Amino acid sequence: MAKGNRVLKTLFLVGGFLVGGGLFAYLVYKTGPESVLKNLLAFGILPLVGFISISLSNFLLYCIRWKIILDQMIPVGKRIPLRRMFLHRMSGFAAGYLTPGAQVAGEPVRVAMLHSEGIPLKEATSSVVLDLAFEITAFVLYVAMGLGFAFASGVGAGGTGLLWSVIFISVLLVILIGFFIATITGNGFFHRMLAFTKLNRFSAVAKLEMWLKETEALMSQFFVKKTGTILLVIALSLLMASFKAVEAIFIAYFLGVHISVTDAFLMSTLPGVALLLPVPGGLGVFEGSNAAMFALLGLPLDPIAYTVVIRLRDFLFIAIGVFHAIASGEKIVGGLRAKRS
Repeated sequence: MAKGNRVLKTLFLVGGFLVGGGLFAYLVYKTGPESVLKNLLAFGILPLVGFISISLSNFLLYCIRWKIILDQMIPVGKRIPLRRMFLHRMSGFAAGYLTPGAQVAGEPVRVAMLHSEGIPLKEATSSVVLDLAFEITAFVLYVAMGLGFAFASGVGAGGTGLLWSVIFISVLLVILIGFFIATITGNGFFHRMLAFTKLNRFSAVAKLEMWLKETEALMSQFFVKKTGTILLVIALSLLMASFKAVEAIFIAYFLGVHISVTDAFLMSTLPGVALLLPVPGGLGVFEGSNAAMFALLGLPLDPIAYTVVIRLRDFLFIAIGVFHAIASGEKIVGGLRAKRS
């Protein structure tokens, strides 16, 4: 059974890369490799360094939010330095980017990294799940705002793509709202879903249900009498989402195109739906979404050159994350073996 799951996951991963890579190659072909190279050379090394610096600043904020959540769940003496959490999150980013489902696939890696630092598994899982919930919620709300603005301004009017995006984002919002209501009230979300399947009549599933219930209790405690902390986490989440518009303006400017704040908002929201699809890194789909958005806005931007700048930043982050994961591998495996024994 386990072998069959590994084969299925491998096929899914390879299929995602093939589809995304095919779309990417097609878009490069249609745009013209010479044009892409010309635009990238025009962008320059210093602007690329500047863009990476902006992204690193935003990434640091992500780590600060995660640390704020984790610190509420563990004793002061067990708190992990921000530098370590930064590297752990980089490894999670790399794992998520290289597998389908970029928004969630790297989270088990983050949990494992925390556990290797001596953080109990329940606390590690709780912090990662809550951090992910705030991240996805802010991202979905940001995209929802972009969709609403697109409808109001007539961008993409009459197209079915925009409508399907609205449906997709709406379903995600309903799920996220349900999660937060269940967590804040202490009712739990995941263990109730598991109980709904009636599989808890099996002893293994019943143990998992109990573990989930205890883990969700930790998440519920985070919301008890911590108004200031919660508001800080929400503010950081919204600030980090807005960084996407700043990055769009920065890249467009050094590619020789001045865009408005409105254009930057739409450019950084609607194509973002592609990153929620089960394609590794949104490869090809993200490029195609950018091409469609630039055409709708009438912007003379090369979508491939624009996206390649983002990919170069991502590849650097992946390299850091993979290197850290390899360096921490022995420690993680040792922790898992000790747990089993």
